[in-house]
Amino acid sequence: MSVFSNSVKSAIIDPVFTSATRCEFRLANRGEAYMPTMRIGNLGLSKAAQNNNEYHKGPGAAGVINRIQLLDGNEELDSLRNVGNWLTFKNCLRTNSQNDNVFNELMGGCLGWATGSTGELLSNDNKVVRAAVNGIPEPQTLGTLDLREVFPILNAVSHLSTTLFPNLRVVVEYHTDPRALVNNQTTGGVESLLKSVPILIVDEIVDEALIQSLDSQFTSAAWVGIEHDQVQVPQVPTITAAGAVTDEAVQSVNLRVNGFQDKAVSRIMISKVYQTLADYVDTPANGGTQMRALAQYGSRALHKEEFNVRLNGRNVLAGRGVADPAAATMLLADTWGELNMCPGMNIESVGLDSKYSLTSARRQNVALVPVGRPCANWVGTARTEPRVLSNGGILNAAGDDWETGDEPTAQQGYFTGNSAWYGLGLHDRVTDLQINYTRTGNPSTAGGTSASPGNYLPLDLHLFGEVAKRIDVSGGSWKISYA
Repeated sequence: MSVFSNSVKSAIIDPVFTSATRCEFRLANRGEAYMPTMRIGNLGLSKAAQNNNEYHKGPGAAGVINRIQLLDGNEELDSLRNVGNWLTFKNCLRTNSQNDNVFNELMGGCLGWATGSTGELLSNDNKVVRAAVNGIPEPQTLGTLDLREVFPILNAVSHLSTTLFPNLRVVVEYHTDPRALVNNQTTGGVESLLKSVPILIVDEIVDEALIQSLDSQFTSAAWVGIEHDQVQVPQVPTITAAGAVTDEAVQSVNLRVNGFQDKAVSRIMISKVYQTLADYVDTPANGGTQMRALAQYGSRALHKEEFNVRLNGRNVLAGRGVADPAAATMLLADTWGELNMCPGMNIESVGLDSKYSLTSARRQNVALVPVGRPCANWVGTARTEPRVLSNGGILNAAGDDWETGDEPTAQQGYFTGNSAWYGLGLHDRVTDLQINYTRTGNPSTAGGTSASPGNYLPLDLHLFGEVAKRIDVSGGSWKISYA
C-alpha cells in the first residue's frame, strides 16, 4: 500500500518573511516529519500595470531565484547558486514531450519544440507576467519548482524529521535586476515588477509509528550535490567594437578553479556568459527591449573555440581537447545525456534570422518572396528561424572596410549559438583543476549584427560540478561531510 494513502497529508506553508530580495519558510517543530517531495508554488512575478513581459525562456518563473538554501538553523543541508543557469541546462536534458507539455506549464520557459504546418520549428509559448487582480497574481502566470531539482539531498533521504532537524528552513534569494527577471521588456517598462508571495507545499507524515520507524532506519545517506564556482575570461586584447573589420586576435587563458579543491567530483558542466547583462539586450522592431533567447542563462558559442581541462597535473582530453562545436556537443551529450535543442543552437552562426511570416502562396511563388527570405525547403529554429542570407557583406578594394551599400545583413538569431555548454566527466578527487580556453576575437557587437556577436567580450565561466557528499546520523545529531 502506498504511504500516501493514509499516512501522509499535504500542507501549505506560508513564508515567515518575504520581500523583493528574499523569502524564508520555516517548517514547524512539533515532532513532525516531511516527505522529500517539497515544492515551491506561486513562484514568479506580477505587474502593477499590464506590460506582457515574459519570463526567461530557459528557467521560466524559477529564473527569479538567484540562490536557494535548505538549512537546519544556520547549518546548511544543501544549497544552489545561480539557479537559473543550472535549471536552464537541466531543462534541456528533458525530453521534448516533457518540455513541451509538462514543464512549460509548471515553470514557464519555452524549451520544447513543435513542427508548424509548413515544416518550420516553433517553440512553445512562454508564461507571461500579467497584472495582479485585486492584488493577487493570476495563478496561470506563476510557476511551481520541485525542490528536488535544486536540493539533491532530497533524492537521497527517506524523510526530513523535525526531531533530527528541529529548525528546518528554506531560504530563497531573488534577482533584483529586471534583465535577470524577465525576457521581454516592453515599452511600458519594468519598474513596477513585483515578486509574488510564494508558498511551500509539503507532504507531512501524520503516522507517528511510521515516523519512528523511518527515524530508526535513517543512519546515513549519500548523494551527489551540485556545487558552483566561477572564473573570468578577460576581454580579448587589442579588439574593440570600433576596430577594423579585418582585426583578429587569438586569446588563450589558463584559469585555476579552486571551488572543488579536495572534493570527489564526477561530472562538470560549464556555461560561458557575458559579464554584462546589457550585452544580451536587443531592441525589437516593435519597441521596448528584449533579452536574446536564453540570454545569460544559456552558454555562448564563440569564434574558433578550443577547450580542455587539466586535472591534477594531466589533461583530461587528448590533443587539443574540444576544438569544434560538434565535438563539444557530442561530449556534452555523452556525459550528461541527450539534449532537447534545435539545429544551430550550439554553433556560432547559421545566418540571418527573422520571425517566420511567409504564407503558402509566397513559399510556392519565388516572385512573391521578399528579398532575403528563405526558400521553400528550409528548416527553422524556434520562432526566430535561420534564413538564407541576402548579403554576407562585400569588402572594399583595400579590404579594410565594407563597401557602402553592401554592409553585411547577416545576423545570428536569438536562439542560435546560445546553447554551447561544455560538459565532461572528471571522476576523481580534485587537488588541482584548471580550465584551458582559447578563442579568436574580432570586432562584433553583442547585439548580433555579425556572424559572431560579441565574441571578444569578457566572459564569466560558470562551473557546476557533481560532488560526492554524505550525511551520518548518530545519537540524535547529524553531520554532513564530503565523501
